[in-house]
Amino acid sequence: MLILRYLTPIILILLFFLPRPALSRFITSAEEFSSAKDVTFSWTHARSRSLKILLEYRDTDNTWRRVNLGSGFLVSPDGLFVTAYHVMKYCLEAQKGSSGLSVKINCSTTRPGVRYVAENDDREFQIDIISYLKEADSTNGKERHTPDEIIKQRDFVIAKLKAETTSSFSFWKLRDFDQASIDVSNPGADFQLTPLLPPKRVFITGFPKDHDFVISAGFLNLTEKNRRGYFAADLKVYTTPYLESQGVAIDTQWGMRIENHMSGGAVVDASGYVVGLVVNGNHNTAGILSIENILSTFFSRAGNPEARPAVLLNPTDTPLYLKRQALQ
Repeated sequence: MLILRYLTPIILILLFFLPRPALSRFITSAEEFSSAKDVTFSWTHARSRSLKILLEYRDTDNTWRRVNLGSGFLVSPDGLFVTAYHVMKYCLEAQKGSSGLSVKINCSTTRPGVRYVAENDDREFQIDIISYLKEADSTNGKERHTPDEIIKQRDFVIAKLKAETTSSFSFWKLRDFDQASIDVSNPGADFQLTPLLPPKRVFITGFPKDHDFVISAGFLNLTEKNRRGYFAADLKVYTTPYLESQGVAIDTQWGMRIENHMSGGAVVDASGYVVGLVVNGNHNTAGILSIENILSTFFSRAGNPEARPAVLLNPTDTPLYLKRQALQ
C-alpha cells in the first residue's frame, strides 16, 4: 500500500534546506480559483477570512514605515484570529519569558516606535494579543527550524482585531474533534513521520512577500500519530494502487509552495474547515501545525456559566471558551 512506512527526519531536512526547483505555483486570482473542483468556498470568502500582518516602525528620520511580516486567519465573527508566534514576536518581546491566557496586550503601544496593523478586506485594524505561550515553547528563539522542531514547538498565538463591537467578520469554520485524538501534555515528545492516510487535499492562504493575496493548493501527505502537525512534502509515499483506490490522480504533484510572510496563514480543506496553520516551508514543502493543537492549547470545552463562547465547533455547535488558568 505504501512506499515508505516511516520517514527519517533527514529526508525532510534536505527538502527544507537544500535549494530545489519550484514545482508548484500560486493561484493568484478569482478566475483561476474558480476552476478548482468540489470546493465549497470562493476566492472572495478566502480573502475576507484572511489577514495580512504588517509591522510599522518609526525610522531614523521620524517617518513611520511598514513591512509585511506574515498572515493570519479569522475564527470568529468578532475578530478573533490565529497567527504564528514568530509573526508577533516584536509585540511579545517583553513577555517572551512567560505565557498569557485571556489577556489583552495592545500591539500598538507595547513598544515605543513599533506597532502592528492587520489588513482585512482593504480595512486596517490594531491588534490585541489574547493568548500566547512563552518563546521557549513557541519558537525557542530560532528563525529557522528543522521539520521535527516545527512539530514539537507550538508556534501560534490567539489575537483579536480591535474593532467596534458592532463589527462582524467573515471567518473560517472549525470542525469538532475527538479530544482524545491529540495529546498536548507532552508537546516536545519524539515522533516518527508516517504517510497521511488518505492524503488530504488542502488550500493554504496568505500574503507572501511582494505578492497580494494568494492560495497554494495541494495535498498533505505526512503526519505523526499525536496529530500535532502535518507536512506537504515533495515525496512520493503512496503506491499507484493505493492512490487509485482513494480516487487520487497517480500523477498528483506532491509538495506545496510556501514563501516568506505566508506564515500564520490558514490551511483549509475543500469544505472550508480549518486543518491547521502554516508555519514554515519553501517552494516545495510546507510545515503545518494542526488546528487541534491550537484549540487544545488555548481553548476549553468547559466555561464559567457567565462566560461567552469564544468560538463554535461545527457541525455540533459545541462552544469553546478561552482558557484562563496558568499553563504548566
